[in-house]
Amino acid sequence: MSRKKTIDPVDLYTATEELILEHGYSRFHFKALAEKLGVARSTIYNYYDKKEELVTDYMIHLLERSVERIDDAAEEEEPVKGLIRLWSRYAHMHQMLQIMPYIDREATDKVRQNVQRMFELFQEMKAKIGVILTSGREAELMRQDVSLSTRVGFIMATVQIPISNMTEEEWVDEVYAIVRDGLYLNGKK
Repeated sequence: MSRKKTIDPVDLYTATEELILEHGYSRFHFKALAEKLGVARSTIYNYYDKKEELVTDYMIHLLERSVERIDDAAEEEEPVKGLIRLWSRYAHMHQMLQIMPYIDREATDKVRQNVQRMFELFQEMKAKIGVILTSGREAELMRQDVSLSTRVGFIMATVQIPISNMTEEEWVDEVYAIVRDGLYLNGKK
């Protein structure tokens, strides 16, 4: 009896992301994924019954990593800059999340559970960003006339700003300068 081939989850998620970003969600399928990974399609079916399960599992993985790293950003000398740096490392997150309207959320129980988990992770992400921004406001470093939900949304939206023709750190500095001058009083940090 032959031993079933296994797939490293990181390789699986990386290949999934690459194929979706290259060809779009509608053209993503297990055949192409199997070819990219060098395995039989049946090997992927050992893990997932439907592509929606795989894609939502990947999105949970992506969101969990970013939520975990928000705590690291909060510990930095300039926490908002730390958040922007975090977004620079997860710039592809926005592109991946844009496919959510195309995912059949009722495909399986697993997909329904994953979508619920994703919603919970977004709420956790917003709450953690809110804590960082509230502490800046309480220290009277940030403007008092902008609501917390607007500030959180603004920070979260920076992930959509393209990084092009510059290093990651140049992008972080540039975006932070815009955020700092818009959120902080007198350009203070």
